[in-house]
Amino acid sequence: MKIHYITTMANFKTHLSVGIMLGIICAASAIIFGILSNWTILSLLILFVSIGSFLPDIDSDSSTPFRIVFYTLSIIFAFFALVLSLEYYPNQLIFIIGIPLITFVIIRFVIGIIFKKFTHHRGIFHSVPMAIISILSTLLILKTFSQFTPDACLTLSIAIGIGFVSHLILDEIYAAINFNGKKFLPNKNLGTALKFWSSSLPITLLAYIIIFILWYFI
Repeated sequence: MKIHYITTMANFKTHLSVGIMLGIICAASAIIFGILSNWTILSLLILFVSIGSFLPDIDSDSSTPFRIVFYTLSIIFAFFALVLSLEYYPNQLIFIIGIPLITFVIIRFVIGIIFKKFTHHRGIFHSVPMAIISILSTLLILKTFSQFTPDACLTLSIAIGIGFVSHLILDEIYAAINFNGKKFLPNKNLGTALKFWSSSLPITLLAYIIIFILWYFI
C-alpha cells in the first residue's frame, strides 16, 4: 500500500480560528470561576490569545503571514505609543501624532526587514523559549501602563502565551496527522515547532539570556 507523506501545514486562518476559540473559552472560564469581571480586560483577553495564536509566524517564509503579523504588531505598538504620548505629553500634538507614527514605521519596515533577512521559518520563533519571551515581554510592556492592574497585566501576558503555544501545538499536529485518512509518514516539520532550542547554539543561548534579562527587569 502506498505511503503518503504529509505536505500540508496549519495556515493563518486555522491558527487564528483556534486562537479566537481559545480566547473565548478562556474568557468564559474567567467569568464562570469569578477570576475576571471587567469586560474590557475580558475583551482584551480574547484579543491577546488571538494575537498569540499567529505570533510565531513572524518568521514565515510566506509574504502574507509576515505582512499580517507585522502590520498587526505595528498597529498594536503604535496604539500603545499613542496612549503613552497622551499620558506624558497631553498638550503637545507633535508628540501625540509623531511618536505613534514613528513607532509604526520602525516596527513595520525597519524591524520587519531585519526579521525577514535574519530569520527562517520554524527557527527559534517556533519554540517554547520564544513563548516564554512573548509572555515576559508583554508583561514588561503592560506594566508601563497605569491603566492596567498587576492582575490584568499578568492575565493578558499569559493570554499571549496560551495563543503562542496553541500555534506550536497545532503545527505539530499537522505535521503528525494525515487528515485524509491514508497511511503516511510524518513530514520533516515534525518536532520543529514545539521545541526548547533551535539548530543554532548561539541563537538558543541568546533566547535564554533574553528570558533571564526580562525576568530580572520584571
